[in-house]
Amino acid sequence: MKRDNLVKNLICAALILITLFFGVRPIITRSNNRISSGEFEFGDNEYGTIIIGSEPEGLAAALASSRTGLKTLLITGDKTLGSYIKQCLISKMDPQRGIIKGKKVLLNKGIYEEIFGNLNVGFSGLDYENAVQKLVEKEKNLTVLYGSRVTEVRTEGKTVKSIGVETPDGKHTFKGRVFIDATQDGDLLMLCDTPFFYGTEDLGLPGFYSPVEFNFKVSGVDVEALKKSKKVSNFVDEFQLVLMNYKKVNTRTKLVNPAFIIQKDNEIVISGLQVFGVDVNDPDDLRGAYEEAEEEAIMLTAFLKTVMVAFQDCTYKEGPEKFFIPENRHFKSRYVLTVADIMENRNFPDKVALCSQEVDASKFVDKEIEYIVLKPNVYSIPLGSIIPVNLDNVMMLGSKAGFTSLAATSAGSIPTRITVGEAAGLVSVYSIVRDMMPSELLELPETDLKAMVSYIKRGGVMLTDFEESILIPDTGEKLSDHWSYPYIKTLAEYGLISGGRDNNFKLDFRASQELMVVLIKNAILKIRPESYSKEISLVLKPYEIQKELTGEIAATIIAEALSIPYEPGGAIKAIRGKGVIPADIISQLEPDGPVTMDLVYGMVVEAVNYIK
Repeated sequence: MKRDNLVKNLICAALILITLFFGVRPIITRSNNRISSGEFEFGDNEYGTIIIGSEPEGLAAALASSRTGLKTLLITGDKTLGSYIKQCLISKMDPQRGIIKGKKVLLNKGIYEEIFGNLNVGFSGLDYENAVQKLVEKEKNLTVLYGSRVTEVRTEGKTVKSIGVETPDGKHTFKGRVFIDATQDGDLLMLCDTPFFYGTEDLGLPGFYSPVEFNFKVSGVDVEALKKSKKVSNFVDEFQLVLMNYKKVNTRTKLVNPAFIIQKDNEIVISGLQVFGVDVNDPDDLRGAYEEAEEEAIMLTAFLKTVMVAFQDCTYKEGPEKFFIPENRHFKSRYVLTVADIMENRNFPDKVALCSQEVDASKFVDKEIEYIVLKPNVYSIPLGSIIPVNLDNVMMLGSKAGFTSLAATSAGSIPTRITVGEAAGLVSVYSIVRDMMPSELLELPETDLKAMVSYIKRGGVMLTDFEESILIPDTGEKLSDHWSYPYIKTLAEYGLISGGRDNNFKLDFRASQELMVVLIKNAILKIRPESYSKEISLVLKPYEIQKELTGEIAATIIAEALSIPYEPGGAIKAIRGKGVIPADIISQLEPDGPVTMDLVYGMVVEAVNYIK
């Protein structure tokens, strides 16, 4: 009997070893992630990974894929690799640092460091272009097609089989195993009819986009004087204080966190100039906005000449080739990353990158102020967010990927785009090695997902497990444990509240009547836009005053907004009778007592939910 059991155990052990050796081992033991020579056979116009778009994220994907030994093609409509970095005069790049177990951790390594780690702060577009060109030239497995665009796609079911490409020497057809759309507007995705929404349509604001950004050059600046000033004072703060006295000449322009980046030859780049309310899909509006921005830049330069010694001989030199456009289309993915995911510092099992960028709702404000919804410690971006809902062997990069429009202000930041791009290049190889579609990887058990994450990590991407929570500043309590958290989460998803970089939602702060009125009007407008009317604004106007909010007035504001009849002094009773607000919130209201912000959050969300 013992002998039989021993034989069975030996057979089982042998089978496990064979499986590991011939199945899993070739993947998990690739210490350098390289593919053996001749492991895959490709025809002349056939590639393992095909990337469309040479934006930094597309470049990262192409480098990551080709470095494994996989035959890789990068297609760009540009004549060089300068991309939006050069075209938009982006001259400064800051990597992100997350907080894990109380320590700051650098989140953008690998190819991001290879590109920007060797560039000085204040790099030029040409510096960037030369740096990435050198990286590309080293890769013998990477082919780059310049001045080319994808014009047609052949699919079988949810699989892209080949693409038609117009190149300077004619039209060609290329086959690929995995395709990555790294274009700003989703050129390949549009040809594949991937569903999407524009701008902030998901928040009930059609035709509304993040402000476009206009960086510009100023020459004749005493750069040495600026450098000396930076050594003896906090010159950046002084620079921003000076600009606070500048009077705009155009109503749509605004200066948000203006900064200067020192270049060579007495030149600087000034960033922070934005144009608000531009329809990025309207060429005429874009042209008009550019003229407004350039006029503003010229006037701002003239202002600096008169108020700062280092700028007394300066002149406006030039604007960018085009605006930097943070937001256009958002494509539907297998998993849509939300603000709640970011707020909860989600650690997804299929993570491909880590991020700590704040969620920024400043696009809703036409004034020169920031409006930060929250700042996560760290969270992960899941593979499901970069795989389109209707395609199995395609991944998508940039802010157009599967994020809500507000979540995209964090997950779509440039350093994160590059890191996600590098991971996507590695995922494409991993899926090919396993003879799977990228979408099929999402169905893997957790142990296999860990193997995929390990593969990405070995490729140079910073990935680690973590467990982090946003804490309430005053108490140190987990925000997610507070009774009002479900309401905070809902309002944050729509950018209706701001915790700032310290995540202070002022839960115990005594609210004003004005604050509650503004919040409930905006909540109805964004969450239930079909129910918003001018009548609501009119009936609430008398309460839009800087006066302390009491329980009875709070109930009155809700009754007026929802057209619920009530007797004078009986608003609390009226909304209780209608079941608008749960009893546990109503019980905390005193007719003449103050109302704190946590109660306001709860009442507003419950009132909006009552509408439906």
